[in-house]
Amino acid sequence: MIKLNAFFKSFGPKKVLRSLDLEVEDGEIVTLVGNNGSGKTTLLRSINTLDRPDDYDVAEIDGYDLRSFPEEIRSRIGYLPHNPAFYPELTGFENLRFWLELNSIRDAESKARGFLAKVGLISFGDDLSGNYSRGMVQRLGFAMAISHTPTTLLLDEPFTGLDSDGIAIIENLLTKHRDENCSIILVSHESPSYSNRTVELDRGGIS
Repeated sequence: MIKLNAFFKSFGPKKVLRSLDLEVEDGEIVTLVGNNGSGKTTLLRSINTLDRPDDYDVAEIDGYDLRSFPEEIRSRIGYLPHNPAFYPELTGFENLRFWLELNSIRDAESKARGFLAKVGLISFGDDLSGNYSRGMVQRLGFAMAISHTPTTLLLDEPFTGLDSDGIAIIENLLTKHRDENCSIILVSHESPSYSNRTVELDRGGIS
């Protein structure tokens, strides 16, 4: 569960998030929409402890406070940024195996192959990821986001660059994780039919 109350974030004099309130229940997909520059990415990065909020009354993942338990928070979150981070000199398999090892996941080698299969990349797992298309990089990033069994998913425009097959794969995985009680924030320009609700980020708050 994600719970934010009176959440503030600024960059210098620019106030990006202003007394923002948001709750996402277990087993819920919330679509976050808003104009460019409205703070959607900043919100996801702040929840994931990559950006430090200025202040808040409540900011918790599964009851853990963002400031008090940052490592626990990161272990519970699967984060897909708009531009997924990866090592282009490594294969898709090597990237995913390395990520699993960083997260102290046992049987990283076999699990990496398994997650590549889930996102439809098993046939390309031994290719250099630097040669991947934009959609293939997006699939790899999603595999990394779900690979450590997170309770929370933060997805920043996850369908960027995907073809119809890729969209179908990611959508099926999203609904599967929701059905397994994952809390999901999905940044998108449109609200998909399987989203439980849609909220808009406007002038630093949720409407």
